[in-house]
Amino acid sequence: MPKHVAFRGGYRFTNFQGQPENIIEEFFVPNIVRIPLIQGFGSELDCLIKVGDRVFAGQIIARNDQNISSPIHATINGIVSDIRRINYFGQNCAIVTIKGDGSSEYKKIQEKPANWQELSIEDIEEKLYLSGVSALGYSGIPSQFNSSIIKPNEVKNIIVYMSDSDPFNISPELLFSDKSVQNLYDGVIILHKIMPNATVYIATSRNYRNILDGLDDQLNKNDWLKYRYLRSKYPQNHEAMLVQTVLKQKFPYGYSSASIGTIILDFQSVLHVYEAIVESKPLIERTIALCGSAWQKPSIVKVRIGTILDDIVHSRIKDGIKPRFILNNLLMGTELKDLSLPIDRSYSQIIAIPEDTEREFLKFVRLGFRRDSYSRTFISNFLPLFQKEFDTNKHGEERPCISCNYCEEVCPVGIIPHILSKYVKRSIIDETLANLHIYDCIQCGLCSYVCPSKIPLVQHIKEGMEMLTEQGCTRDKCILPHFDNILGIVDSYRGAKEI
Repeated sequence: MPKHVAFRGGYRFTNFQGQPENIIEEFFVPNIVRIPLIQGFGSELDCLIKVGDRVFAGQIIARNDQNISSPIHATINGIVSDIRRINYFGQNCAIVTIKGDGSSEYKKIQEKPANWQELSIEDIEEKLYLSGVSALGYSGIPSQFNSSIIKPNEVKNIIVYMSDSDPFNISPELLFSDKSVQNLYDGVIILHKIMPNATVYIATSRNYRNILDGLDDQLNKNDWLKYRYLRSKYPQNHEAMLVQTVLKQKFPYGYSSASIGTIILDFQSVLHVYEAIVESKPLIERTIALCGSAWQKPSIVKVRIGTILDDIVHSRIKDGIKPRFILNNLLMGTELKDLSLPIDRSYSQIIAIPEDTEREFLKFVRLGFRRDSYSRTFISNFLPLFQKEFDTNKHGEERPCISCNYCEEVCPVGIIPHILSKYVKRSIIDETLANLHIYDCIQCGLCSYVCPSKIPLVQHIKEGMEMLTEQGCTRDKCILPHFDNILGIVDSYRGAKEI
């Protein structure tokens, strides 16, 4: 019987508008893709092609075996029309533009031998690397190549997860609609084959337990395979929470899970592992959820990597609504301001919620059929007659802290956000902040979300960390002394592991 695991704090988002429909839409092969040469885990790659070259979908167009990285592929068949450097999410990197010919075929990875079960460990690692799949996950997938900050034999644990803890979630039934659960298990077998010292944990919400019913026999056969049920509360999908709940271990906040010998992958990434090894398919497309109430029809689309954002969102937004687009996570994600940028292999969600900056008169005295409140002051908490809505309005003005302790109650890492905020606002930046574990903050955003005084707590904490670092009290000095057993791994890859 799988164990139930949970962390302290957190918050359960329920009954919100904008959940994607349980159907995958095959997006058309775009005429133009823009492929950034930094994608997923790793550093920028060396471009192997030039303007005017004809390329094929699945062809490696960028690679650097010396740095921590994984190859990047052309995702459509066509001609390279431009190569230039742009600002891509704060990083100056090269981006390759390809004009396509409209065909949908792609070039497979070399198949040797045809039966994947006959592949050697070295061949599996090479196929994973050449497919680009080794870039997935929080820390990449270790191989004989520089695809992660640790090597396969250093991996102690692998966590394969899927939970409904975020405000918006893809149903696992959808991922497996055209693939059997056996494909997931085969992907797990492949991962364990290249990381034989690891215990594999399949961690999923109890709501998804029926998906894995067919794997009960495998649990009994393999002592290296374990199941865990996760509580459906945010931010369970954060790697720090997964390590704490599944492994019952301390996490070095601000560092990669690989620093403690743990690799974390979601279900979709493991299915990509299966496709790369069994079907010899390169990583040229992603399944992305279009979530939020600003979409005409929230849905799930399978798109080629490099597809321009505007091609995806065009004509899909409700009339009369100015949306805000957010990448991957409503509370932690990056705002997508430039729709000329492409999607890359790290995308899982594009969230669109209405922009709303108008001041609301006496909104707090209304019944609140569609509003969410941690303090349970609105009728939506008791009579879920209508779906609740997300928008960008603060729904009130910033006021002094009332010491309600809501932020402390929901904080998943056990710090006291309102105390830290008061120190930062008063410019008291000293070792007291470190003693209050300011560097433990994972910036999940829950403290700001539940604050009835509308105080931007997470922003204050972020500013406090930056000012504390400037004074010489760095994260390394505050976090690493508590993890003497992993300093060998951390020191070997200093600079590459920070997140």
